Amino acid sequence: MNCTMSNVCRDLRFYLRLLHIMGLMCWHFDSDHCRLVTTSRSEGYAFAYAGCILVSTTACFIFGVLQPSRFHIAIYNRTGNFYEAVIFRSTCLVLFLIYLILYVRRHRHRDLVQLLLRLNRRCLSTCTDQQFLHNIILYGVLTILCFGNYLHGYTRAGLAPVPLALYMLVYIYTFLVLCLLLIFFVSLKQVMTAGLIHYNQQLRQGDLVSGLRGRQQILKVCGGELNECFGILMLPIVALVLLMAPSGPFFLISTVLEGKFGSDECLFMLMTSSTWDTPWMIMLVLMLRTNGISEEANKTAKILAKVPRTGTGLDRMIEKFLLKNIRQQPILTAYGFFTLDKSTLFKLFTAIFTYMVILVQFKEMENSTKSINKF
Repeated sequence: MNCTMSNVCRDLRFYLRLLHIMGLMCWHFDSDHCRLVTTSRSEGYAFAYAGCILVSTTACFIFGVLQPSRFHIAIYNRTGNFYEAVIFRSTCLVLFLIYLILYVRRHRHRDLVQLLLRLNRRCLSTCTDQQFLHNIILYGVLTILCFGNYLHGYTRAGLAPVPLALYMLVYIYTFLVLCLLLIFFVSLKQVMTAGLIHYNQQLRQGDLVSGLRGRQQILKVCGGELNECFGILMLPIVALVLLMAPSGPFFLISTVLEGKFGSDECLFMLMTSSTWDTPWMIMLVLMLRTNGISEEANKTAKILAKVPRTGTGLDRMIEKFLLKNIRQQPILTAYGFFTLDKSTLFKLFTAIFTYMVILVQFKEMENSTKSINKF
């Protein structure tokens, strides 16, 4: 069964099917020629699906603005309800932007993914197939956890059926879409890492011209098209996760720790609040920590340093490469705003903690105002 699943994940076929079903990247994969084909039917499907999502997210956003009282959570304080309203509207906005960007730039994304699929075919590795499989399993497990948290949390919070249905639909679908894009981005980075490993192996075997040419092509794609296509997608995704991250702990502080639930529900709500944003954070950490491209790119200098000098033009080529190109680091960014690597994790957690402190301060101010008014 494991071998069968690996074959399904080979060439990222399972990812491409999911992306097509959700109307994100609607192409037909030609396995024989390893290319992505756009047909009139797929173009129509992409247009209709994107239009449906754009209309639906706009309608949800407008409904949330015009009917804020429908989303009111009785056991929550005013600060918490305002925060929930901001998260819901921001989620609708991010989903709108993601589909708009992907549809407008769909041909550019197709060319990039096709290029990396061919790279994956040339540097075929059982290791990368296993990585693709592990990514999709993690995606499925976290989706189930996210669904359970949202269903239990909002049901116990006493939401009416209509806002409950909207919250579940918008949040679960957003998780499915955004996290699928995150793991697809991670998988593409793993393909590039496998390509660098392949070309570094060629350098070790003495095939310097082919190895260096292949390495430079990968780094050019990494610093160019991969940044351009996925950097602009990562920016709203990371911003939304950053906005949502304090919601679980803040709900825990505002309701569970203040005794607004009975003893029977307290333990379940404690568990739900504690793991509320865990699926989002795991996906974000996975995306930022997967940085094998830089590690493999830096190994090239060590490999070339061990190549015996022959006194020919090959030596000059190696020295020229080391002087001009070896210091070029493949840096992935969210459209230039911040780097997509481990160094950003500390900054993100610091920002989340800061937002958490601000929310708690607003809650305390609200409680103080209520006490003064009662007095």
